Amino acid sequence: ISSGIKFLSGPHIREIVCSILSEQHFEDERKIYTRIGMPLMDYEAILERGINENANQDMNPENIHRWAANRISDEYALLRILNSEEAHAHLFGDLHIHMLMYFDLRPFCHQWDPRMVLEHGLPPVDSWVHFSKSGPAGSLRVAVTHLAKWLGIIQGEFSGGQGFDYITAFLAPYARGLSKREIEQSMQCLVYEINQIFAAHGRLTPFTSISCTPTIPDSLFNIPAIGPYGKIVGKYNDYKEECLKLFNALTDVYIKGDHTGGSFKIPIHEIKIKKDWLKEFEPSYLKVMEEVIKMRTPSFLNMCPEWISDEIHSQSCRRLLNNHQFLNYLKADLEEGKNNNIWENYVTIGSLQSVILNLPRYAYLCSNEEDYFDVLDEKIELAATILKKKWDLMEKRLITGHLPLCRGKIKSKPIFNLKDQNLSIGFTGLNEAVHSLTGSGLYDSDDSYALGKKILEYMMNKCNSITERDEKSYNLLQQSSKSISNRLALLDLKHFPKKAIVQSNGKSTHYTDSNHLHYDSNIPFLKSLIKQGDFHPVIKGGVITHIWFKEKKLNIKDLWKLTKDICIKSNTICFSYQ
Repeated sequence: ISSGIKFLSGPHIREIVCSILSEQHFEDERKIYTRIGMPLMDYEAILERGINENANQDMNPENIHRWAANRISDEYALLRILNSEEAHAHLFGDLHIHMLMYFDLRPFCHQWDPRMVLEHGLPPVDSWVHFSKSGPAGSLRVAVTHLAKWLGIIQGEFSGGQGFDYITAFLAPYARGLSKREIEQSMQCLVYEINQIFAAHGRLTPFTSISCTPTIPDSLFNIPAIGPYGKIVGKYNDYKEECLKLFNALTDVYIKGDHTGGSFKIPIHEIKIKKDWLKEFEPSYLKVMEEVIKMRTPSFLNMCPEWISDEIHSQSCRRLLNNHQFLNYLKADLEEGKNNNIWENYVTIGSLQSVILNLPRYAYLCSNEEDYFDVLDEKIELAATILKKKWDLMEKRLITGHLPLCRGKIKSKPIFNLKDQNLSIGFTGLNEAVHSLTGSGLYDSDDSYALGKKILEYMMNKCNSITERDEKSYNLLQQSSKSISNRLALLDLKHFPKKAIVQSNGKSTHYTDSNHLHYDSNIPFLKSLIKQGDFHPVIKGGVITHIWFKEKKLNIKDLWKLTKDICIKSNTICFSYQ
């Protein structure tokens, strides 16, 4: 009044009240009454320029609305869900809470069992009451359409990627009696439908993936095969020939690309390789090498190393589990010596949330190696506390019906189980952390490499111990994200300008992804692959090695030889050619 203001708006009054509450030290009350959102000039900036937060998005009306809404969700999580220590750790850059805008409502990523949809139609649950329900597909073409649509439908309840495992094996019964042309058209439909389904929303395109095998894996041999109209049509072992046809047809689709000759980046074409398959299916794998040379699209899941037993499963951030681990994970009764097969039931696993640790930051805070591990332990515990809050929130959301499809059931069993979910602890900048502690990069000396491995082993052991303590599955995750490494590197340049060791400068400032070798390193090629691969048995979650080729012309046979060498001579689990 004394200032002569003739009109006070509601937001203006609220700002004044919140200021007074802060002055009187009523901080909790201020948080309740504070207005969340963004200043007018920030919204106008989004409206005009968008936000460069992810490589898989465009500026369009839906994304502009999403970006604006995300600001509300971000602030709500920081003010009401997280305590001051947790919120400060994210804002200051000690760690990064991935997909913070969805922290209060959505799980992160998930692997679905295709048989759910093939056997029960679309959607496979009865809780989708406002839309029509389709019965089980009667043909290969309809089956792939249903699978693609399921990923699009269920994406509304997830913040990250989705995927199907063993897609060629589970679709094999539908390919019997079809011509090569019919099979290829159906596989083309699968890729296009998954690739384009998210355009209907206009939102971020998630990293969907489909893993493929040239034959039926041993674990599916005696499992009843789901065929047209959801009926049992023998065992999956009866459909080896059809599985190979689907495998080859999918490769042909990826080689051809879209109508303009462009590559299919989504869905990610994951190729599983077993030692027994290298010779038997060499012609099919050689065709995949052609896809690599032309499109650079496949990722390879290497099942050859001796330390990998039975089988591994790669969706949901490439969570790698063998049969024995899966049986423990699904709480099978091993004490009675039952010879259970995980595929007797639907296999679905996922990650509820990931929190990324800023490993270089902890080195800047320490004067020696011993102190580093003390700080690292403290930050892992903080990440675990944040992840437990996510678990409790998702448990509540399932009960209250905020996730209607995820709470759906098939034959009285929920399709989404919290006990099948991981709480993922990721990391960035191991290379720079080691450099800060030793004076040389991760792969520049034996001492640096040994320290890097010691850090990862400590993190993995810590994840195992808190898993046992909290009775929740924590996994160490090799999470690659340019935007996250950029954000954390810039924050360290701001807060630790004399200590920060970053790559590049200006807008491209970043840390080296997780435990990766920096792309401009001079370490001999095969040696670098072997050394990077030796980290994979330690991490086991989300691991991938990107192999960069500077030359554009590659030879199919030489590439196949290199691929076999990587599979047989290294511990590399997952790799791709760039």
